[in-house]
Amino acid sequence: MSLPRTLLRAQDRLASLLGCEPEARSAVIAEMLHRSPREVTGYWLQLVVATGIATLGLALGSTAVVIGAMLVAPLMGPIVGLGMGLAIGSPLLVVRGAGRVAMSVALVIALSAVITRLLPFHELNPELAARTKPTALDLGTAVFCAIAGVYAALRPSSDVATTAAGTSIGISLVPPLCASGFGVGTSMFHVAKGAGLLFLTNFVAIVLVGTLAFALAGFGQVELAELETRERDTVKKATISIAVATVLARLFRSPGGPWLRILMPVALLAALFSPLRQGLDEVAWQIRARGAIDGAVSAVPGRVLQSRVRVERHQIELVIFLLGGQGDADAARETLRSKIAGDTGVSPRIEVFAVTDAAEFETLERTLVSPPTPVPEPPPPAPAPSIERVATALELATARVRSAWPRKAAGSLLLTEVSLAEDRLELHVIHFGARLEDSAREALGRVVSDELGVEATLTADAIPVDEIDLQRSGPAGLARVASALGPARRVSSIQACVTLARAPAPTNKSKSDPAKAAARDALSALIAGEPRVSMTEGDRTTVRFVEGPCEAGD
Repeated sequence: MSLPRTLLRAQDRLASLLGCEPEARSAVIAEMLHRSPREVTGYWLQLVVATGIATLGLALGSTAVVIGAMLVAPLMGPIVGLGMGLAIGSPLLVVRGAGRVAMSVALVIALSAVITRLLPFHELNPELAARTKPTALDLGTAVFCAIAGVYAALRPSSDVATTAAGTSIGISLVPPLCASGFGVGTSMFHVAKGAGLLFLTNFVAIVLVGTLAFALAGFGQVELAELETRERDTVKKATISIAVATVLARLFRSPGGPWLRILMPVALLAALFSPLRQGLDEVAWQIRARGAIDGAVSAVPGRVLQSRVRVERHQIELVIFLLGGQGDADAARETLRSKIAGDTGVSPRIEVFAVTDAAEFETLERTLVSPPTPVPEPPPPAPAPSIERVATALELATARVRSAWPRKAAGSLLLTEVSLAEDRLELHVIHFGARLEDSAREALGRVVSDELGVEATLTADAIPVDEIDLQRSGPAGLARVASALGPARRVSSIQACVTLARAPAPTNKSKSDPAKAAARDALSALIAGEPRVSMTEGDRTTVRFVEGPCEAGD
């Protein structure tokens, strides 16, 4: 496709401004086309070394080590070559670049997964997590870094060494692939998927920017056939890349070939933009949600000793340590849940620990601090009480109860509360199932006591899972409903599904059942004003507690 002379001169002018004189274009393309055994060996050696450095740096959470891997990694070269091939219509550059990138991706992920499996720990630290949630902002960053990378490729001289190094750091390629390998090696496939998306984002940005930049700089004016023929002649025997390139050349020479070369990276970019935009929306929501949570916590009556919040993927977890009684904690929990849910549209998981007295807080802290090892000199002063240490102990107590909970015998655990009373922990749980036996309740308390070295007592309220027929069970059934309504009132996911026996027709008073009427009237009075109650009419008066909304037949 011939271009107007004016446009050709404009391309020459742009290339000169970028430091690549028109007559030097052929040399740049020839260098990208030529492959010597030394270059191939150096490339794969650098890639293996960069993979090892990046994988261990990510596992250790060391930013400096990861940056070192970015500087060693040679993956930028074949991607820029792929962009050049699309810009000038070189099937040999496209096939070689795409093939080397594909093999490099497979090698890095596989090697990183093997190294990860050999490590004695597999913690998802901030360095790894930062590469699992790419957004549209990462795409913008990649575009600007790609511009710098293309500029460095146009001027392969010492005066752009800093630009090339900065580009390698800014447009990270090997570390995301190593993070993806970490996800494969640990079966954390959401990590592998997110890190893979970040690599694809950077890859597409380089290819697209490179294709457009090389085309605008007039590299399409170079007599490509002569350069490719020279490269084929240097190869002793036909290779797979040359055979595939011969087939691809026919496609590039077709009438729609130039447009096809431009549309290939554009199509990849369009496919990536939707998940990247969703990632940006998620980040924006998290920022708004954290602001709403801070505002809700600051408005809680009483003194908040400490708060911890985790916001991610439209999930909110909040832990509050409040100076006050259990009633204050319950009120704060409901207020926070209502306020945060209204502001964020997400039902948060909230734990509020009541600390009845600051002195009790310090007392428990002192019991958690191990005594110093005896030495001839006077022992050092005891560590100052730490809110963080006690907070961790209370959270540990909650987690220990949940892990040791006898789910088969006592059903699902709905709510766990921990409060301080003098020098002991008081734990209270609400569960959805059969009543917890005294022996099991005492055993759970001992588990927490042994774990923390602090006396712990546990009480439990059970919400029954079976249907309560008040006409058959009489006052005993009504007492069961009354005892379950209190705990159910404190768990927002529990619904009471009530069926009231139909009253007899006025013309049929002789057939009225006094027991049926008494059960219906007693239950109606009991549930009056209760939240989350669904009522229907039926043949008998029954109550069933369920998690979630009542369904037909409950």
